[in-house]
Amino acid sequence: MPETIEKLRPDRDLQCFFFHPSAIAALSSTSPSGFTVSGTWRQQFDWAVIEWNRDNVYEHPGFRYLPDGDLSGLVLTYEETRTNCIPLDSDLFATVDWPSLRVWASASGVEDIYYVTLHDPAHATPIAGSYQCAYADFTLSGTVAGGDFVGLAFLEEHYTYQLYGTDTIQSTIQALADSVNAFSTLLKATANGATIRLYYTAGQPLATSTAGANGNRFGVYAYATGAETWDEPAKTFANGTSPTKWRITVDFSSLTDREGRTVPTNAVRKVRWTYSADLQPGFFERSEFAVAVSNWSVTGPNRTYSVAGPGSRRMEDHTPAIGYAGQWAESRGNFSGGTIHHTNTQGDSFTYAYRATQQHTLYLGTRYTSNGATLAIAVDGQSAGTVNLLIPAEDVLIRYPVGQYGAGNHTITVTHAGPAGADFYFDFVELASPATTLPVFPAQPRLTAATDWDTDHSIALAPERTAWFIHGLGFTGRANHYVGALWFYELVRTGHQYASGT
Repeated sequence: MPETIEKLRPDRDLQCFFFHPSAIAALSSTSPSGFTVSGTWRQQFDWAVIEWNRDNVYEHPGFRYLPDGDLSGLVLTYEETRTNCIPLDSDLFATVDWPSLRVWASASGVEDIYYVTLHDPAHATPIAGSYQCAYADFTLSGTVAGGDFVGLAFLEEHYTYQLYGTDTIQSTIQALADSVNAFSTLLKATANGATIRLYYTAGQPLATSTAGANGNRFGVYAYATGAETWDEPAKTFANGTSPTKWRITVDFSSLTDREGRTVPTNAVRKVRWTYSADLQPGFFERSEFAVAVSNWSVTGPNRTYSVAGPGSRRMEDHTPAIGYAGQWAESRGNFSGGTIHHTNTQGDSFTYAYRATQQHTLYLGTRYTSNGATLAIAVDGQSAGTVNLLIPAEDVLIRYPVGQYGAGNHTITVTHAGPAGADFYFDFVELASPATTLPVFPAQPRLTAATDWDTDHSIALAPERTAWFIHGLGFTGRANHYVGALWFYELVRTGHQYASGT
């Protein structure tokens, strides 16, 4: 039965990447309503990301959706529980971008990265667990003598009390608690006999503070000059708790970043959720992590992707009808048709003349790189605009939409417009007649495709996604699925359930 692909569907439209070489992460248990990403942290600054990308480079061309970066009408909600990751509400300095949903989007043709703070109350609501302030108890004992000093020190805050001859242990503790409550910008205190309890509230009222588990990372020092003594010279706040499960809402129809800028969600190239290793005291110990996402729901118009439907066709870079001018070189690899042409000489170009039998969208198969050139595109002798292939720190194959054209004879010419030495990769020209339903391939009960999960290209995908498109292509025979020694060890050890075949 024909089916469609929808934007932001976990088992069809998300990928997972992680920090090499120390971390490892993979998607599992993906479905239309959720997923799990899990793996291993091996050092303090490890991270893993879940990514939505406009430029799909994975499926067979029959299932590979046409680039569509318009998310503006969609509202995403989901629920999330993290294990051994930096919590959603952590106020640690973000050494990686774990607090933010990062959105790569273009306004007036200029791309920027927008950082949307997910913990903002506009997006996050706690639905399990609760806030409890972290605290530390200090007990004073010994002989009280007038003129002695006792005190507590926290960050830049110091609270010192000089005892009178009439003081007792209890009155000294009460005086310190009163001082903390009167002057501290971060702490609250209670006195109970010889014990003072310090709460980390981040300056909020004790009963309603949302400081939670963040306080567990701070320490307090105690000091005394006479015969009085504290039970410990220093303690770390403990027992602070934060919510364990959150409901997140991302309204792409009205999204602003942490600087108050409106995110142009009608022209998005990439979206990333980031998870990072939780902070550990002392030497980092290897730890397993998991993020369980459930009740994933996307509503709104314009969610269905289009694919290249009946009547579409693709001209590979090695097609004899492609005319090259200048110094081009052919490379072989994981490209459309197995080849790609490259030049870094300004002024080099290619030309392709074709006859179309129907209305179509013309796409140029090319490549973003950190040394990309600017291209000048002309169709039928008229300018069809320019495209800048320079994106720092990236290397990704793309389909660039040139425009819509009718049936008849057409000629496309694409020229390296500089600067000299910049890279222009040409992979194919595609005439796409958009369709929303996927093609149906005949079943091949004795034939299948060998798969390899031991590469960055395939480990990024959920196993359910790989199984889906293998089955959708009609390959129903017994599958040869290579996992790889290292990845297989991690897969089994972390308990991933990996589906293959049908």
